[in-house]
Amino acid sequence: MKKIFGGLALLVLLIGTMLMIERAELAQHQRNIAQKIMLDLRYYCPDQVPLADNALATGDDADSQCVTPMTKLPPELAQLIEDTSLGAVILFSDNLQDIPQIINLTSDLQRAAARSDSALPLFISIDQEGGRVVRLPRDQASSFSGNMAIGATYKRFGTRYASQVGEVFGRELSALGINVNHAPNVDVNINPDNPVINVRSFSDKPQIVSDLGIAMLNGMQENGVIGTLKHFPGHGDTFTDSHTGLPLVQHDIETIKRVDLYPFEQAIAQTNVEMIMTAHIQYPALDDSKLTNKFGKRMIKPATLSHKILTGLLREQLNYQGLIVTDALDMAGISDFFSPTQAVLQTFKAGADIAMMPMKIEMPADIARFKSFIDELALRTREDSALMENIEWSVNRIVKLKQKYLASHEASQNVETMIARAKNILANEQHQLIEQQLAQQAIVEIKPMAHSLALERDVKRVHVMFPKSIQAQAMVNALHANQLEPPQWQITWSSAEQQDESSSREHIDSSDLVIVASDSQVTAVELGGALDSAKLPNQDNMATRALESLRYAKGQDKMTIFIPLNMPYHLAEFAKQADRILATFDGKAYIEQGSGRATSSTFEALAAIISGNAKAHGALPITVQSVKNIAHQQPNKQP
Repeated sequence: MKKIFGGLALLVLLIGTMLMIERAELAQHQRNIAQKIMLDLRYYCPDQVPLADNALATGDDADSQCVTPMTKLPPELAQLIEDTSLGAVILFSDNLQDIPQIINLTSDLQRAAARSDSALPLFISIDQEGGRVVRLPRDQASSFSGNMAIGATYKRFGTRYASQVGEVFGRELSALGINVNHAPNVDVNINPDNPVINVRSFSDKPQIVSDLGIAMLNGMQENGVIGTLKHFPGHGDTFTDSHTGLPLVQHDIETIKRVDLYPFEQAIAQTNVEMIMTAHIQYPALDDSKLTNKFGKRMIKPATLSHKILTGLLREQLNYQGLIVTDALDMAGISDFFSPTQAVLQTFKAGADIAMMPMKIEMPADIARFKSFIDELALRTREDSALMENIEWSVNRIVKLKQKYLASHEASQNVETMIARAKNILANEQHQLIEQQLAQQAIVEIKPMAHSLALERDVKRVHVMFPKSIQAQAMVNALHANQLEPPQWQITWSSAEQQDESSSREHIDSSDLVIVASDSQVTAVELGGALDSAKLPNQDNMATRALESLRYAKGQDKMTIFIPLNMPYHLAEFAKQADRILATFDGKAYIEQGSGRATSSTFEALAAIISGNAKAHGALPITVQSVKNIAHQQPNKQP
């Protein structure tokens, strides 16, 4: 009997030990899965309940979407990070108010990560591309004029400004506790109608994109911030914004190699690429295999979910050793076709290291939902031994990169010391000088003013008509500042968003020079995500108003200057009404801290050229149809 009881006790002990090992292995695997997730913490409402519960409680089905920015880390979100060993977060402009607030937020995030079982620091990421896509407050940090503005300086300055912008981004972001920047964009924008990339690209020439992308990447990483080349295998020839749909690129293999892949291939060969972001795009020439979506229908795999593209092409053919991060999985290019669990499992199988924004954490109920999500992913991936092995390799890559860049992460630093240091770094005098120099050197004169026309008339009254009021005010302020000698110009302004056509025409009637700008494209990525598309203005109406204002001004025999603020592609109709065309690649303006004055480095540069205090030195880094004809085309005089 003693032997029997002894044997049973040993068996119980063995079973208990095996269960403990099993639970420990499962817990470790759950932590590994969480390391591979990058969460969006843009909004959080601690008192909100899910829509279905809210409808039952209140008797109505009103939208309960949370729109309260998360600017201070709530205890329950800190606990979520601690409980799960979450690996990464992404912050948006809604999360970022000023230097003290940002540093307190990033420090709290890192302290929560330090308390987790893994004790690994977080990747704290941001989209700070410059120009159209800027997340840090423009009145407190350097934003620059964007990639195509840098491309416009390439002919004269080579990679100088790409390197300097990368260095400034690196210094400023690292000072705030942000350690990953999803930039630079190395898409080759060969499609003039591209709805999402356009001026976010350096050029439509692969070599220029490659040179400038490598220079910016090196500048950031040499200053402590991990850069991200995006969007692999290329988003430069799409007619669809992947925030709102699923693009299809029909390039043949030769075009893909010569254009789309070239910047990625060159960067991998020439420098240390730590992170590459995928594109939610179908590329049948690279992978025409299909998978079943959430509706039970077969469809061509988007690159984000393609093993052939992420592993076969990027890892094996291009010999890429760094991290692969997906673009946001809540974008329509993925979320319209796949559930969060489907999307993450497929992208892990494809070879991605980090799944970005698979689900939102906006209310307490989402915390439990996310933990269940991690549990489900852990159980589903354990069914596949090859996938388990790939996940372990993936987590090893993540840990090594964190050890390389985040060994002395912000959780151990004094917050007040960080704030004092950041105030001396962000938008300091040197950085502001670089920002203004880039803006000045990037302006392109597509159509010069005829000398005789300019000399025949003295300009005394100017009317400025821009898309938004803040843009018009910033332009007026810049023009006043550039009138160095009396008499000063009398300047009036109007904006397309005001919809006051009669008042605008009265100002045009009494003016000698009319300056009209058109901001031809605003997309969801500028605001933050796919759900922001509902907030976008009616751009067709605003562009139409700009063209009508030019036509009216020419009908009144006024001198006219047209300024495309973003896409300088479709100029034919505007050129017929303009005596002069000056192209910029950034139309953003902001209210200056302290003075309350609307300002913009780009508008300061424009004003200096219009006032005759500077010349336009930029060269178009893209091909614009009939640009040579535009340069010599005389404006139409409308009846």
